[in-house]
Amino acid sequence: MRALPHPSLRAMAAFWIGAAFLAGVAAAWLWFGSQNAWREHLLRADRDGQLLFAAIETGAGMPKDLQAYPLTKPDADLAEKAQFISLSDAPRPALLTHIPVAGLHPSGTNMPQLVVEAISSDLSYPVGRLTTRPDMAAQEMLGQIVRLLSTYCGDPLVVLRSSGGTWYRLNGSALWSCQAAPPDRRIAAMALGGFALLALLVGASRIAHRFSDFASQLHDRQLRGGPDAYEREGPAELAAIVEAVNLHLDRERQRLSKRLMVLSGVSHDLGSPATRLRLRAALIEDEALRNRFAADIERMTEMIDGVLAYTRSELNVETPRQLSLSALVEALVDDYRDAGQPVELCPIEPVRTEGARSLFSSRVGHGELSERQILVTARPIALQRAISNLIDNALKYGRRAHVSLEADAQRAQIVVEDEGGETRPDVMAALTAPFERGPQEAQVSGHGLGLTIAATVAEGHGGNLSFAQGARGLRVTLTIARG
Repeated sequence: MRALPHPSLRAMAAFWIGAAFLAGVAAAWLWFGSQNAWREHLLRADRDGQLLFAAIETGAGMPKDLQAYPLTKPDADLAEKAQFISLSDAPRPALLTHIPVAGLHPSGTNMPQLVVEAISSDLSYPVGRLTTRPDMAAQEMLGQIVRLLSTYCGDPLVVLRSSGGTWYRLNGSALWSCQAAPPDRRIAAMALGGFALLALLVGASRIAHRFSDFASQLHDRQLRGGPDAYEREGPAELAAIVEAVNLHLDRERQRLSKRLMVLSGVSHDLGSPATRLRLRAALIEDEALRNRFAADIERMTEMIDGVLAYTRSELNVETPRQLSLSALVEALVDDYRDAGQPVELCPIEPVRTEGARSLFSSRVGHGELSERQILVTARPIALQRAISNLIDNALKYGRRAHVSLEADAQRAQIVVEDEGGETRPDVMAALTAPFERGPQEAQVSGHGLGLTIAATVAEGHGGNLSFAQGARGLRVTLTIARG
């Protein structure tokens, strides 16, 4: 089945921006629609309150959602005595809100005061929120009172005394009951807007994570290895980058493989002539000449082997695995000592660790692990060759080699120090280039690739090769990441 094309960042950005815009429009529609519905609800309550005033005082028709019925005589008598809590339909417990209605008659003259009493089981209405003016009409004041009652969700018993002294019971459940309030969609609007923002952030974070994850894979490739080709995932731009990286890796792999193949062929082809030269050199009667001739042949074959080793270190054909660095170094030093070489392994320093700050102290704690096993993720053959090259250099230029190990939670260091090496550290750093040899090249055998291979191996393990002057002589430190 043919794979679907990868969407581009531009297309994804357009989609997410469009989706976020639509979500924002929908959230705004819900928010402002809810506010407008609530505003219309309160305006309707205000209008019905004013119409109720006209119906009671002038005999006009009652509004549809607000009706007034005269109280029965017993209830009217109780109302006249201000015993509103004792009314027949009064809720229990009862909270009483007294609201006088003062104002002008529609004709512009002062009129007797109206009174509104609201009895509720759980709500005392905030009369202080009502606004009054000296020239406010009683009709407008009653509209504000009904608006106030409709602002809250409840089922109060509301009675009103007209200017003529008649008590009415108001039935406004279509205005102030909980079912009459318009639905509040503002929470849904906030949830929709928040969800759109969260989806946008998650989408952007996932795309950024794909790029950073691929960058981390490339960064850790030398240390932990990696696939021959990376999978094309994510947006089209990332897929194009992955394809370009895969093409580059394939070309580099082919180039190094061809170089290794050519050098291996040269080494193989030189094997037979070198053997014949050794046989012919054995026929030379002059011992000094015979030895020099044999040394030149040996140096030639060592140089070819060194170039092959350097090419293999560049190719990274060996798969990294977890190993004990302390055991590898100990075995390597034992091999040198068994061969009678003056190589000494210094006691392994304990691993230093750094703790976190505690809740009661800002100081950072430190500790040491006394274990002798220092575990690293590395290529054992390449690492062994690099350490051997450093020890060989120390023996050639400084007579003895002192090997030590240092490690923390992130990195491990193999330190090789000679005795009496006179080469300055800055000069040694320049000798990491291929075929560069020290100032004593005439007296010391070699082909100028030992430090080059060691530096390449260190870089392939996420570290470096550094030089310093130690207490005994030149101190070379091979640093690698522990993985």
